[in-house]
Amino acid sequence: MSEAYGIECAKDRIKEAADRGIIVTEGDLNDPLPYKSCFFNIVHADQIIERLPNIALFLKEIKRVLRPDGYAVLSINNLASWHNRFCLALGVEAGPSHVPNDAMVGSAADPLQTMRHPSESDSRLLAFSFQGLTELCHYQGFWVERLTFAGYYPLLSHLMGDLDTVHAAFLIARLRPRP
Repeated sequence: MSEAYGIECAKDRIKEAADRGIIVTEGDLNDPLPYKSCFFNIVHADQIIERLPNIALFLKEIKRVLRPDGYAVLSINNLASWHNRFCLALGVEAGPSHVPNDAMVGSAADPLQTMRHPSESDSRLLAFSFQGLTELCHYQGFWVERLTFAGYYPLLSHLMGDLDTVHAAFLIARLRPRP
């Protein structure tokens, strides 16, 4: 049976993950990962890298802990999504960002506008486009085996996703470490 590992900085989330059978280590993803080299077959980071001030270290660490035949799956908000373009055209902050880190401000369409952010570690710092994410991963020693897109909201998600993948809400990359 496979085991699932996770790193978490919030104590309440550590307990929640452990209760679900995940082997959790308290830690910060801006530090070296607490695992030996070539430890994992798969690393999954869902909407994580955009929150990290030190993305380069995180990606280097993913490459280090992956087995040579392993892969990583990253997902991130798509800077080029139609809803982000629409917000920027109106002169408001694109949805996936919170400026500054401790408050949700900048987007009049956000129902949580001006609320204090519950966790600075959950605030977004960056968003990427298809090209930016591909170049970043290549620079950090990965090749992008597959890049897909997901999520059109609020209307016609499935239809729009089939017609136009480039402007969907999320980018999902499957990466292989380059030797």
